[in-house]
Amino acid sequence: MSKEDKTELDNIKDSEAVELQLSLTEREENIVSDVQKEIMNEELDEFAPVKENDINIATTYVYEDKNEIEAKVYFRNGFTRKVNFEYVPLVMTNSQNEILAKKIFDLREMGDIPPCGARPWKVSFPKSEVDMEKFSSGDCKIIFDAKVKAVNYADIELEAVDPSMEELKPLFEKFLRELPRIEKGNVSFSKFNVALSNDGKIIITLMARNGCNKTVRVEEMPITLKDENNNVAASGIFKLGDFEVSAMKAKMLTLAFDTEVTLDETISLDKWKVVFQTT
Repeated sequence: MSKEDKTELDNIKDSEAVELQLSLTEREENIVSDVQKEIMNEELDEFAPVKENDINIATTYVYEDKNEIEAKVYFRNGFTRKVNFEYVPLVMTNSQNEILAKKIFDLREMGDIPPCGARPWKVSFPKSEVDMEKFSSGDCKIIFDAKVKAVNYADIELEAVDPSMEELKPLFEKFLRELPRIEKGNVSFSKFNVALSNDGKIIITLMARNGCNKTVRVEEMPITLKDENNNVAASGIFKLGDFEVSAMKAKMLTLAFDTEVTLDETISLDKWKVVFQTT
């Protein structure tokens, strides 16, 4: 244990310390051997403890390769809820706390870190972006940039779809997976499709996502439809009646605008957008 970790350990009371458990991604859980897991647990034991309601990064090693600097770290979650990250700015510092490099990492693949969990991960910095004159592999560590934000995202599943849309369910599920995730407590509507019906109506299919812990009811919705040139094609307020989305679920919603458009006209609706307000 480093002198810095020893000082931090002395400053943390036993009542504040969180007992962490090794947490691997599903893929790693299936390929990492018991011996490797034992080594990882030994690495965790070497770190200073984590306080309750704290998230930090502990660095196992920093290694200089031919073209990059690689570091093995543990993201440690001292919260009583799971956390995850998307695009996170990380900083490499030396023993003098001088900043040697900064980089934004895509950590979506790391997934959810459970409460009181420690997730091992590897990050690398191009040597061209590292202050190599101040670099020494023995005294460097990786920390969060001050701008970092841990986000508690909602795990959303698709609700049962209308029988008339059953064939489209795989497309709905794929669309749901590819949408940007929403934070818990938020509700979101996203355009799935805009199409023209045989009778000239413009059909809008939306996906509603409820990241709240209770059912949400939406009684009316203002919608403006704009074409690819940002011209207003239609606008109005839809009365949705008893449209409800269960907690942590996604539900499809289909709306129709009456228009004078006919199928004979060569109009592409792919780039049309839905704005949730009226003109």
